[in-house]
Parts: sequence; structure tokens; C-alpha cells
Amino acid sequence: MKTLLIAPNYLKVYSYVSEEATMILPPLGLAYIGGYLRGNGVEVKILDLAALRLNDEQEKIAIGRSGADLIAIAATTNTIMEAYALAKKAKEVLPNCKVAVGGPHPTMMPERTLQEFSEIDYCIVSEAEDTMLELAQGKKEKDILGLAYRDKKNKIIVNAPRPLIQDLNKIPFPARDLLPLSKYWTPGVRRYPFATIMTSRGCPYSCTFCSNFKTQGKQFRHRSPENVLAEIDHLVKNYGIKELNLLDDNFTFLPKRVEEICDGLIKRGYDLELKTGNGIRADRVTLPLLKKMKQAGFYLVAFGIESGNPEILKKMRKGETKEHIINAVKWAKEAGLLTEGFFMFGNEGEGRKEMLDTIEFAKELDLNFAQFQVYTPVPGSPYYDKIMKEGKVFSQKWEDFNAFNEPLFEYGESKFGLMMEMQKRAYKEYYFRPSMILKKFLEVKNLKQFRAYAKTGLAVAKFSMGKAT
Repeated sequence: MKTLLIAPNYLKVYSYVSEEATMILPPLGLAYIGGYLRGNGVEVKILDLAALRLNDEQEKIAIGRSGADLIAIAATTNTIMEAYALAKKAKEVLPNCKVAVGGPHPTMMPERTLQEFSEIDYCIVSEAEDTMLELAQGKKEKDILGLAYRDKKNKIIVNAPRPLIQDLNKIPFPARDLLPLSKYWTPGVRRYPFATIMTSRGCPYSCTFCSNFKTQGKQFRHRSPENVLAEIDHLVKNYGIKELNLLDDNFTFLPKRVEEICDGLIKRGYDLELKTGNGIRADRVTLPLLKKMKQAGFYLVAFGIESGNPEILKKMRKGETKEHIINAVKWAKEAGLLTEGFFMFGNEGEGRKEMLDTIEFAKELDLNFAQFQVYTPVPGSPYYDKIMKEGKVFSQKWEDFNAFNEPLFEYGESKFGLMMEMQKRAYKEYYFRPSMILKKFLEVKNLKQFRAYAKTGLAVAKFSMGKAT
């Protein structure tokens, strides 16, 4: 079947974030599927609506022009309603097409997704490459692993799960030529052209706030250093890439593999800067490893810190201690790397004291960047299930389940007003220190980044003062 892959415009559901200060990153998952399908003889196109920012009528026209027989839409929880709207548009302009949705939300809730949205024909559960290929090749629905669908009697069927891909080296590089590459940017980028890359899948940890270990499996699966370096060669030589953002959840899980990748980069001597924008674990780095990463061209490492309270870290099954975090940040600075930390309010067991501990810990670490978000209940995560059973939820609208919205729930001492107060206080106390303002000015490498920092700073200032942006 002629196939169209669609990335919804997630900007439509971000309620108070300035569009000009919001990152637009390539939909790497769809690009992987596109490359896999094309490598197996399927005619495929990708429509990235977040990058193109089309209006409703333009979206409908673009879908119609594709002439696709099979349309697959990527969907997180906060974009599932947008995916549904796109499915309706697809059925209007291409009545005979089949529509599938894949991604974290339909993976965790395939039956509910098909119950809620009649225009959606299929849910792709977990990894999509082989399932999409068999769909596009016309294999019988009942024989496709990892597929949910309706039978002729309109009964919802969820087939047996598909085994996860063990040899990631066999997957072709993402089909970046199918994407509008000039449209992508993020406020933190220092050099253009830039690209994103993913070198591994799966998470062996079981953090209570996360569902990744369910959607991508608990086994850490990784590409070989040679395969990763071959893709970097491809990006530098064919696209002139100057900056690379690694999106792995656990890039440093196998330190020896990271060392081999770094050795390859050092040997090549590319004019290339790299960062781990998705975050790495503090307990999986050492000073020698971070120094090697710096030598290889890395300039920033981000850490998923979450909380500054030891008991909360234990309760969320993070598997890290404050000592791990303190050491990792200290070593990163000693290696000459910029540092970023991700923090959350509303974790299980948190009250005012625990949230204040997080703010103070963030200031003590003195990272170059810090993000403070209120927890968003993620379907499939253990904490989501607990909140739904024992907490108070303010909305059942999927589009409200996003990290840039107001608190969506209350649980225990984590009350709505307290979480809002702490988030605003965190941004105000962290970023409006004279030393931090100076640090931001010294980090700026280009005019585009300066403008992004200025817009982001204004958004943070308005938010922390209690005004919506």
C-alpha cells in the first residue's frame, strides 16, 4: 500500500508555552519507520505537521494529495485527540484509506483507543517497523503481531505482542530526506545544521512515574559503536551536520560502548558538537568517561534528577541517590561540560518540605539549565494507576495530559495550589539569580540562540510572576 506517516502538530495542545520558544525536533520514530518501509519496497511519505504548521484546511489538502492507502499517525497521550482529528480528515478526503495510530498512548491503551475513536482502524502496539511493514504488504490482520483492530463483527481484537527487535543494526538509518529539515530547531542549539540521533532502545529501570519500560521493553538494546559512527559519518558528509542531539533514554548505560563511540569520533576529528538532551543517569557516569565525551565533542550532558529529597527518590524507584547526582554534576563540570537537570513536583509522598528540598538542591547543583515541571500522569506508569485509584483528577481530556499544562491531579499532600506555587517559585529563584543571568549571557553562541533565550526568559518571567504566557 502507498503509505503516509503523520506527526501531529503538538503545538496545538501546549496551553501556555510561547511557540517561538518551543523546540521543533524531527519525528525520529516516523523517520525510522519510513526508512524501514522504503527499504522493503513500500512507497512512503512523511507529513510533519508540527514543523509545517499548516492550518486545518491545509492539513486536509496535504493528506488528500498523498493518495495514501494506509495512513499511520504517531500519538502520545496529549496528542491522541489531534491524531483522531487527523484520522477524521483522512477519511473525508481518502474514504477508502486505512488509518493506524502508534506510539506510547495506543501502545498502553489499544482497546480504549479503538473504542473511543471510530475513524481509527488499527493500533500499533510497541515497536512499529515490522507491524507497519506487514500492514502495508497486505498481510491478514489476524496474523500481524502487535496489532489491535476490529473484526467483521466490530469486536476489538488485540493480537499477541510482537517480540522487540533485538538487532537494531539491521534497521536502516532514519529517512531524513522525507522530512522538512530546514524547519527544525530548539532554543539550546548552538550550531546549525543540527540533527537528532538515537543509538539504543529500552529501559531496564522501573521508575514509578514513567511507562517507557513498558512501551519499549525493560531490556536495553543497543546499536554497535560501528553502526552509530556510520550514521554520524552519513550525517556529516551528506547533511553537513554541525551539532548532534542524542535522544537515548540510557545512552551511558554501557560505558564501554560510549567510550568506543567517543574514540571513533576523536579519530575522525569532525567539526561537530554533541549533547545528551534527553538526559542520562547520574549513576552510569565517571569522571574519565565524561572527560572522554568532552574530548569527543560533547558540550552538554543532561540528567533526570527529579527530586532533591532522598525519600522521594527511593519512593519513585529511581535507583539513584543524591550522592550519585552530586558527583555526576561535579564531574561533568570538571570535564568542562555544560549541565542540565530535569526536576518534577507532585511525586508520590511530596508535600511542601519535599518540594522545597528540590528547589534548594537544584540551586546547590548550580546547573546551566534546569527544568521544573509538575508531574503529568502517564498511562501505563505505576504512579498513574495509583493517582487514578486514590487521587483526585481534574480532567479526563487526553489533550490536558501534557507537561506544559496546569496540574492535572492532586494526590496526598501534593495539592494543586502548592504544585503551582512551587513550580513558579523554582523558576523565579533559580533563574533570577545574578550569577545565573550572567551565565546565560556567556552561553550564547549565535543570534538565533540569543533570541530564543530572550523569548524563553520572558516566558519564564511571566509564568513565575503568575501570568499565563
